[in-house]
Amino acid sequence: MNPRDSTQRVERLGQVCYSNVAPLHWGLESGEGILVVPGVPTELTQMLLAGEIDLTLISSIEFLRNCGRLRALPDFSVSTLGPVYSVMLFHWRPWSELQGASVALTTESATGAELLKVLLEADGIYADLQPALPDLEQMLSDHDAALLIGDAALLEGVARREFLGRRPLVTDLGAAWYTFTQLPFTFALWASKAAVPPSPLLVARLREAREAGLSHLVEVAAVEAERHGLSPSLMRRYLGNFRYYLEPPDRDGLTTFGKLALPGFDPERVSFWEL
Repeated sequence: MNPRDSTQRVERLGQVCYSNVAPLHWGLESGEGILVVPGVPTELTQMLLAGEIDLTLISSIEFLRNCGRLRALPDFSVSTLGPVYSVMLFHWRPWSELQGASVALTTESATGAELLKVLLEADGIYADLQPALPDLEQMLSDHDAALLIGDAALLEGVARREFLGRRPLVTDLGAAWYTFTQLPFTFALWASKAAVPPSPLLVARLREAREAGLSHLVEVAAVEAERHGLSPSLMRRYLGNFRYYLEPPDRDGLTTFGKLALPGFDPERVSFWEL
């Protein structure tokens, strides 16, 4: 079948709407056998596992938890080597004093929460982790610390607002992971069910979108900066910090995270499409 044949099935593509993935879907829209479905990571993961979409950016912990059911594209990731600037713990007490602390966790992604657990446990710290809506003021009113991800974390990290007459401390979990492991951290991958391979057309469109986004990074950053009321230069620095190709060190970081976060994790079960 010609990959552009109109009789081809429509592939449903989950699209995360955070700024840090904007270069991956620059100019990518529904059409030519593709239906773009926007959402946050937790929603899109549930839709993928339920068969309601065919391919999505999935948080790394959910991919690792379901690696027997899912397979990832071999050359895509959302990773950083060091600070990420958008997976941030805001806390009243110093990190070393968080033993027994009440920590509010955003409900938008599971990877940030598991990364926080790994990093706290590496320092012998055990906290009371509780899900909460991503409203930093409310989170810090009710808890000793709060985890935000994505655009909300980026904006709060830039603003460094005061709450209750004081400014919270901030820990960048990407930077903390690098200090701990000396490895990149892979936050997300494109994945599908292992029995439903993405078409060559869809993969080609995704690769074209990524190349367009990275070659027009100044424009992407300008659009995202305007959307959030930030400076274009800050947004360029933020987006330019990400690794979007899933290189061998990113895979090493991914499997190391799996070993630390998931009891009995077997890296041999992690699989990638040969595309």
